[in-house]
Amino acid sequence: MKRRTFLASAGAAVAGGTLDLAFGGPAARARDKVRIQVSFFDAAFQPTMQALIDKFHEQAPQIEIRIQAPAQSWDAQLQRTILDIRTGAAAELAVQGYNRLRIVADNKAAIPLDALIAEESDWVRQGYSPALVSLGELRAQQWGLPLQLSNPVIFYNADLFREAGVDPQTFATWDSVTEAAKKITALGGGRTGAFFDYAADGNWMYQALLFSLGGRMMSPDEKAIAFNDSTGLRALQILRKFGEAGQVDMTADQGGQSFAAGVTGMIFTSNRRLGAYEKAIRGRFELGSAPLPKTEGGHVPAGGGFLSITTSDQVKQKAAWEFLKFATGPVGQAIVVRMTGALPGNANAASNLDDYYIKTPQAKAALEQLPILTAWYSFPGPNAIKISDVLLDHLRSVVTLKVAPEVALKAMRADVDALLPKV
Repeated sequence: MKRRTFLASAGAAVAGGTLDLAFGGPAARARDKVRIQVSFFDAAFQPTMQALIDKFHEQAPQIEIRIQAPAQSWDAQLQRTILDIRTGAAAELAVQGYNRLRIVADNKAAIPLDALIAEESDWVRQGYSPALVSLGELRAQQWGLPLQLSNPVIFYNADLFREAGVDPQTFATWDSVTEAAKKITALGGGRTGAFFDYAADGNWMYQALLFSLGGRMMSPDEKAIAFNDSTGLRALQILRKFGEAGQVDMTADQGGQSFAAGVTGMIFTSNRRLGAYEKAIRGRFELGSAPLPKTEGGHVPAGGGFLSITTSDQVKQKAAWEFLKFATGPVGQAIVVRMTGALPGNANAASNLDDYYIKTPQAKAALEQLPILTAWYSFPGPNAIKISDVLLDHLRSVVTLKVAPEVALKAMRADVDALLPKV
């Protein structure tokens, strides 16, 4: 997948919906309901999905949407969808990670939306800008629309920073960040300076670190590995510094809990965790946020997922399409932003968020990075998910100080090369 830069734009509110027309108006609402399901990753997103469903139901009471138990990872969600489609048990709506778009297309894990979009009037004026819509587009076909749009940021405990004598705005370079982590860890009492979520979503945070330094995973033509250069080595050296600064190797959920409890000084994660952290922290300490340190020419990967349709049943497909438009439209996207801190995936959502960024300054760090947002990379070939697992093992060996960056980089290159398609 080629690297792209995605710019967000604001616009006017979208015009009214077409639900009555789609389902025959008031008379249709008196008849039997259309029942569909939606599947997605991350139990933390379930309250947001339920809020979307509840608001949508006010407009379309004839459509009943049930939630499947959330998957434990983006890859588990994709694998479940593919298996369920083969057995005829798939949810009619499914959220998939942007980095797995290629696998979705190759496995027909969603239906192309082009015919449905063609029936819409003023599509772009509804807030579906080409730049945002391209997140779910591959090979001239539209496989989904942006539901969750995020990028990697730093959330930090300003109180711990002050206690350690560190300027809470010391995020200019990766070296200053890891030095700050050491000082916070040195406070003792079980506190640790930082949690860099290197295991996030198929090496997403590792890509963020590499891209911020101007690196890339593969060459533009995808014929050669590109992370095994001096920039790739620098990325692993920084990762090791987090280990040297006292990072505890734990799951993302454990890392988030440690941060919310006031034990960890800063956490490198998705900006869409903001809502959950605010709720968990409940004002016990001052929560701050900052963009990632980056060199000139650095980028950050887009995160989150697109909402897709899996069913070919015409009635259920139409119902799924109406919810998909609502959830990815200006009203739905405003709900997602307010509840999670994610970025709006619809250009017209800004009209429903006038007060949000004033009341929630921590959400601005992700906005600052929009001009440098690039694609969340997925390796070519059938072993893309396996490559993510292999990279994870090597990254863990570095952050836990078991393997030197130079040794790990050489092994990463060899293992990934062995799993790539042979031209």
